[in-house]
Amino acid sequence: MREPSSERLNPVPKGFSIHKAHRTAPFNMPLNHYHDAYEIYYMCSGERYYFIKDRTYRVQPGDLVLIDKHVLHKTQNITNGHERILIHYRDGFLDPIFESSGWDHRSVFEQPVIRLNIKQQAVAESLLERLLEESKLQSPESPVYIKITLMELLLFAGRCIREQANALSRTEPDNPMFERVASVAAYINDHFAEELSLTLLSGLFHINPHYLSRIFNKVTGFSFVEYVNLVRLKEAQKLLAAGEMNVTEVAESVGFESLSHFGRVFKASLGMSPKDFRKRFGG
Repeated sequence: MREPSSERLNPVPKGFSIHKAHRTAPFNMPLNHYHDAYEIYYMCSGERYYFIKDRTYRVQPGDLVLIDKHVLHKTQNITNGHERILIHYRDGFLDPIFESSGWDHRSVFEQPVIRLNIKQQAVAESLLERLLEESKLQSPESPVYIKITLMELLLFAGRCIREQANALSRTEPDNPMFERVASVAAYINDHFAEELSLTLLSGLFHINPHYLSRIFNKVTGFSFVEYVNLVRLKEAQKLLAAGEMNVTEVAESVGFESLSHFGRVFKASLGMSPKDFRKRFGG
């Protein structure tokens, strides 16, 4: 398998990173994928399925993907190769710039996928290339240029969303399988603290359990159990960081039946115990 051609760049300044990659072979993201950074993903070439929270989107060249922090997401192959630009930035990175504007940059993350027209693609690609250049240049002015350009990209995305407010959803509404899995995933996100099993949900949604297991994995890239555990772990991290509950209370509140099971799943996913996570990230 050929290694992906990529330009890996150091974050400039702190709290920001940008990465352009061209992959010539099939690639699937790792299982545990959600983070405390905002993500901007621009598809340059190729096509991929992008599962975000509880829906699957078919992402094509010229699509801009916006993922809020702590949102579970994963991409899967459609074409063998693809090229994309990926940006991450964290809370506080742009806050001083937006404080006096009255515009909340987080509002653009309410719509995960924006399909840009040809003119809009040219604008977005120009801004992304400027960000790549400044990240590579690392001149004394680069940190300021990066913040201003990222702010311009977010403002531009907000304008595109407003202009396309009446456009059709970028999910796959003509595929009943996508819609059924989206309904199941949405139920899991709303009821993660309750008992959840493949048998239970197959009964609620009138789907054969073996068929549900198969299509859930095909559409989302996660097995049913993996997805349930990750939704619960994501919520558990928030509670542990808040520090208002002990570990046992957190385990119960997010739906784990036993403290030992919670501890095993948490450590396998995050590489540390719940207690160690709270010590490191607790407020």
